[in-house]
Amino acid sequence: MAEIIAETIAGNIGIEQKKNSCFFEIKKFYDLNNSQEKKLEEFVELLLNRNQNFNFIGNSTISDIWNRHILDCTQLLKYIEDDNLKFGDFGSGAGLPGIILSILGLKEIHLIEKSFRKCEFLREAKLISNHKIFVQNSKLEDLKNLEFDCIISRALAPLPKLLDYSSKFLAKEGFCLFLKGKNLQSEIIESKKDFNFEYELYPSITSQESNIIRLKKISKK
Repeated sequence: MAEIIAETIAGNIGIEQKKNSCFFEIKKFYDLNNSQEKKLEEFVELLLNRNQNFNFIGNSTISDIWNRHILDCTQLLKYIEDDNLKFGDFGSGAGLPGIILSILGLKEIHLIEKSFRKCEFLREAKLISNHKIFVQNSKLEDLKNLEFDCIISRALAPLPKLLDYSSKFLAKEGFCLFLKGKNLQSEIIESKKDFNFEYELYPSITSQESNIIRLKKISKK
């Protein structure tokens, strides 16, 4: 019993240290305040609680949730100059990155998610934020009559598929921000077969294998 208690205490201390490290890294590029810190803590607590039943995030990432999920999502703010734009989070899942970015200042974001169970969680989690969050329980293929200034996505689909989705909903002067992994270069080559677009790459601060790609002027060939 004593060993279990010791392991639990050590685990809690470890998570607390990772949370503080996450906040330290965020403050290098964003003016994080105490209220936002509390709201991020509230979101993480809710996510971990619900994750016991629904596996919204992989069990292997739970111990590193502050780096693997919270900091990873937050870094998108480095490439968003106007938080008054209309944002769409495609394949929002557990609100990563949509809920996080809303807590940190985006005034209006639409979370597009096909899973009813995940949408139930999103409707609960959105109450943590002070800003407008709209939950759309829909497949992207069935979505209509929406236009976004910025489309974001994390771990939804290969780049060609993301461009196909985005081209239908992106405003003329809009842009996309996607968190992508080690296959990005091959996905860019594949995408150029069917789409015209301009893009910039930025290294991820949470993984040496990952990048953020910012795309604009997207059109089908």
